[in-house]
Amino acid sequence: MATVYKAYEEPLTRHVAIKVLPEFFAEDRDYRVRFQVEAVAVAKLRHNNILTVFAYGEEEGVPYIVCEFVDGGTLAERLDGAMPIEDTIQVLTPVASALDYAHSQGVLHRDVKPSNIMLLSDGTPVLTDFGLAKVLGGDTITVTGQVLGTPEYMAPELVSGDGAGPAADRYSLGVVAYQMLTGRVPFQGNTPGATLMAQIHDPLPPARDLNPGLSVDVAVVLDRALSKAPAERYESAGDFVAALASAGLPAVLEAG
Repeated sequence: MATVYKAYEEPLTRHVAIKVLPEFFAEDRDYRVRFQVEAVAVAKLRHNNILTVFAYGEEEGVPYIVCEFVDGGTLAERLDGAMPIEDTIQVLTPVASALDYAHSQGVLHRDVKPSNIMLLSDGTPVLTDFGLAKVLGGDTITVTGQVLGTPEYMAPELVSGDGAGPAADRYSLGVVAYQMLTGRVPFQGNTPGATLMAQIHDPLPPARDLNPGLSVDVAVVLDRALSKAPAERYESAGDFVAALASAGLPAVLEAG
């Protein structure tokens, strides 16, 4: 929903990213509100694994956000088949910490996916793009006729319109983990609508059918993280990744 430019901030001798809402979106009140929600939501977050927002403003009626520049690409660009579980845990542990922190501050991300996890040059993951963020207790930002989110990573309750809570972000993180460990997302239909319906109705494809090298314990952790019922998932993103690490530890030790 935005164009991002790399820019040089001369007084502070640093590169920054400037996210600009395109004119055809800027004229739409809903998109303008969503853009401002992102700026306000993220600007109050202070976490090493959440992209830092420096400023928000408008220039000739065009809204923009200035944030830190991350130069290492995205997790999506690094995915090429199944990843070792130790690498998966190394990436997801800081992301889980970032999500739990955002939730503790009353902010939902609502679009957790590999392309929204950027990587610093040293491999440190940074959660970005809170463009669909919702402040808990605030008004839900919607666009008439559209489902907000990415179908392959959306929790069933988001699809059905039952309301989003922190558990929906944790489900999306579970999808990311499933993809990292098996090489594909669990649900991917021929159309976005088919994918959304699969999130609600289809059973989770067994992770070990896609990657027989995964232990039964790891598969059980993924099953719980991707439960259709929010109450049956892990109580925090950190709990989920810790369980994944514990389940994968024998494999890690054997690999070592």
